[in-house]
Order: sequence, then structure tokens, then C-alpha cells
Amino acid sequence: MNGLRRVSAGDPTTAAVDSKELARLALLCRAELADESDATSVVLQVAAQALAREAGVTALLDGLRLFASPLRETEGPALEALGLRFATLPAEALGQLFELSLDATRRKRSGSYYTPRRLTEETTRAALSRLVEPDVAPTVCDPALGGGAFLLEAARQLERAHPRLSRRDIVERFLFGADANPLAVAVAEAALCLWARDPALEVGALRRHLVITDALERGWEKRVLPPGAQGFDLVLGNPPWVAYAGRAAEPLDPERRRELAASFQAFRGYPTLHAVFVERATELAPEGVVALVVPSPLADLEGYRPMRRAVARSHVPVEPLLEFGQDAFERVTQPCIAFVAVPGRGDEDGRAYQLAERQKQAGAAEPVAAPEVLKRVASLPSLPKELFGELGFQSAGEVTKRLFLRADAPDELHRVPLLEGREVREFHVGQPRLFLNPDPEILAAARCRLRPLEHYRRARFVVRQTAKYPIAALHSGVPFRNTLLAGYEHPELTSELAVALLNSTLYRSLHLASRRDARQAAFPQVKVLHLRALPAPPARPELHRSLEELTRKARAGMTAELRHQLDALVFDLFELTSEERESVLRFARARAPELGRGG
Repeated sequence: MNGLRRVSAGDPTTAAVDSKELARLALLCRAELADESDATSVVLQVAAQALAREAGVTALLDGLRLFASPLRETEGPALEALGLRFATLPAEALGQLFELSLDATRRKRSGSYYTPRRLTEETTRAALSRLVEPDVAPTVCDPALGGGAFLLEAARQLERAHPRLSRRDIVERFLFGADANPLAVAVAEAALCLWARDPALEVGALRRHLVITDALERGWEKRVLPPGAQGFDLVLGNPPWVAYAGRAAEPLDPERRRELAASFQAFRGYPTLHAVFVERATELAPEGVVALVVPSPLADLEGYRPMRRAVARSHVPVEPLLEFGQDAFERVTQPCIAFVAVPGRGDEDGRAYQLAERQKQAGAAEPVAAPEVLKRVASLPSLPKELFGELGFQSAGEVTKRLFLRADAPDELHRVPLLEGREVREFHVGQPRLFLNPDPEILAAARCRLRPLEHYRRARFVVRQTAKYPIAALHSGVPFRNTLLAGYEHPELTSELAVALLNSTLYRSLHLASRRDARQAAFPQVKVLHLRALPAPPARPELHRSLEELTRKARAGMTAELRHQLDALVFDLFELTSEERESVLRFARARAPELGRGG
């Protein structure tokens, strides 16, 4: 069936389920479809409808209606005789069905994506290895249940670690969770019952531990925790990834925004739901382990510093944190990490966390080891902050559709040239290939501002914004989009000198060493704050003049000889030894093979 992808690649027991097996999920999960108040029944019907629409399986609903009786011990062999792989039916199939029942818009706004098996395995294993009492089965809570992927994995690993416990014991005594979506809770209930394979286990028995509530609301956990427990031993899961600011901002009711800001320190920086869930997880496990799959930027982005400070009140991250890569989730291009933290007092300043990085799941995860010379140079006084700024034209959807013309020349309406990052190479600015119709009404309606031409002329050089290291060139004076950052003349630093420094292997290596988002394969960025943090050059006028002259020569085209001269001049400027120079070049070659060929 095209509508249900494989649950976990490479696992022979999790092959895609055919329509006959899906038609009998109601029986296998003990859903009484005649009773429409049963949440499990509802979710199976909704999910089956979604699957039928997508894959054309019109008989699926009829099949579900046929099997409304509870599973009995004698029925398992009968199902096997019909060719149904009951013994190998993956419990994750229900979570997959639940995701299919959500349209793309709902998934994006709620941050709902079923977690792949590989992520749940690695994260859960890392978390359980950090428990203080490994011989005692822990209480495990997922505060954002979704389809129940993490509780299923916790159940499997608890069974291996504690073989004396029955599957029923595990799901009834040690697994807890919450979700604001009743259907998500129903999916988790049914999936755990399917995993337990106990005819005597009633789905309703799990509803004491799996509750329909917003896990960010405080107090619900007291109703489900064992008597005398102050919190869970382990909080595990994949909270919703939703941002309420920036380019990917989702709408948020103003009153809800005020509530989150008042209740959670993590929301007072870059406002995201996943950051708030991290802080809430530390409250749910005040003396336990926290293990959540979250976007990688939480580890080092300045906007997440309030979240890191909140975590530090009670927990310390287990570094280096494991990164899964940008391809961890289907349909989502966002690197993510297993954020694992244990009880203790952390860094109150909210410093960045170290990662074991990898760009792809198949790649090796390893910490970034920058040469000591880069650390020394990075500690020098920084470039003047006035040297860089945001100036580029920001376009919205309607502006892009109605006012842009991609061509080699303007026409009568599209008369304003817009330079883009793609037209800028090191030391060289090409001709604009994008032209804007400056219709004031459409621009005003879209809240897009085109600055006066003299503002753009004040920018003496430009730097590509979407790139893994600085790519700079002297500016030609035309307006440009926000794929470029502005560089200004400064009394302490000429534009020609700034461009030479930014294009050098030393400065690019400094950027790659200090910025995780520069090293990621998906959408690497150079930001104004990144540029302002780079070191100012030592005062050596003769070398400054040589670098300025090199910039003027390189405008006609960069050559291997000019690259060699550029890197040698910048190394001389900072008085690097031959060994230090070679260490920088090795680092550059490892992180960006096209770099590090000079010297």
C-alpha cells in the first residue's frame, strides 16, 4: 500500500502492513467499534478513512466493521490461518495510521511527526543507561505521547532489562503519558495493548496512566504518579516542534502567549513549544533523567539561552549530545539531537552544549575538535559591530508571486533590480537577475519595505547569508534581497580589508569552528552576530595595504595563486607558526573540502 510507509528500514519485523492486517487492527487492539464513544474506535476509523482516501483501499472500513469482538486466545491461530502476520504486526502501525489521519497543515501547526524507530531506540538506550538504579524498573513518562512511539520503545527495553516482569506489568505499572489530543492518547493505548498481547488486558485499564491533558499545565502528574513519588524516574519523548517567531512562525493566541511567557523561562527567549517542553520535563523528573528529541539549535542558538538556564536549575546535559542529522524525519529537513540530562546544578549562564555532530543518519557522530590556534585567535577583540547590518529586502508570498520578474533585464513594470546571494561569489558581484515591480499598495498590504536607493549605496560590501562560511564582495550599489548581509565602511577597517579577511581560510575556519549551524548540511547560515564575533585584525598597516590590493585584483577573478597569497597574508597578520597554519588548513579541508588549498 502506498499510503503506509515502512515503519523502520532494515527491520524485517516491521515491513509495511497490507490492507487485510489493517482491517483487523480493531480486533487485535480490542477496539469495540460498535461503541462510537470509545476513543480507540474513533481513531481507528478516522485513520482508516485517511488511509483509504490516500491509497484507494475502499474495503478497509468494511473490514474494520466486521471485527468488533474482543480478541480471544483461540482467535490468534485463526488469524494466522488467514495469512495475517499477527506475531509480527508492528505496534507502530497505529502511530503511522494516526499521522496519516492528520493533514499537512495540522501536522505543521501541532509539530506532530511520528518518531522513527532508530531515534526512539538510541534516545531510550542513552536515557536508561543514565539511571541511578538500573536494577530497579523506572517510571517512564512521555508528556507528548503522539502515536506512542517512545513508550513502545521504553516497553521493549524494559522487558529486556527486567525479564521477570511481564509485558502487562510493564504497561500497567511503569508507563505514563499525556497528550492534549484524545486520538493520540487512544493510539498509544491501543499500540501498547497490541504490544502486550495479553487477552486479559483491557484498554481502559491504561487510562489511569495515559491521560488526555496539556502536559504543560502543572498538577496533572500528581494524579498518576505512584504514592510518595516526587516525579518520574525518566521523562522521554519527542515534543512538538513549533516556533512562534521567525520565518516559520505559527499563529498563537495572545493570551496563550502571555501565559507561556509568565509560566516558563524558556519561552522568554526564542518562543518555541519544544523549548517549553524541555523546561517542563525537568519539572516532571526533578530527580530523574530527561531524554527528548529536539531540534539541534537548542544546543547553541542564543535565543535558547533562557531555556538552557532553566535546565541548569536542576539538570546537567550529558555531553556530547548525540545529533541524528537532517534526514532523521521524513518530510522534515531539520537536524535534531537526543537531549539527555541528569540531575545536578548546571551552568547558570546557559552556555552552549557540545554535540557529537553528524549531517546524515548514516554518518559517524563526532564532536568538533577545533585546533587550539583557532581558539586563541577567536579570543581576540572582535570586529566593530557597526561593520555589519541587516538591510536586504524581505519578500512575502504575494510579493514573490505578483511583483517579481526573473530575467536578464528589467521591463516597464519590473524596474528595480534586486541582487541575490546566488549572484555573489568571493570578491565578485554578478549582474542582478531579479527585478521588482515596486507597487506601493501590494508592498504595503504585504508589509514589505523597499528602502530608498541611497540606503543600499551606503553598503560598501555584501556577505552571503545562506552559506556555510563567509563569502564577501565589494558592493555595486544596487538594492539586494535579505539573502545578503550589508557591510559598511568603518574608520578602523576599510571595506577592501574586510572583504579579504572574510574570504580567507582562517576567518572561514573560525566561523566553521564556532557555529554549529554553519556546519549543518541543510540551510547553513551566516548571521550578523556571527560576523560581529570574528576577531579584528592586528594593526599592521603594511599587511593591511597588501590585503586591500589583493581584493582589488581578485574582483576580476579569483585564482589559485591569489588564494595562496591571501591565506599567507592573513596567517602572517596573526603571526601563525607553520604548524598552526597547517592545523587550520587540515581543519578547513575536513569541514569544507573546497577550502584549505592555499597557504
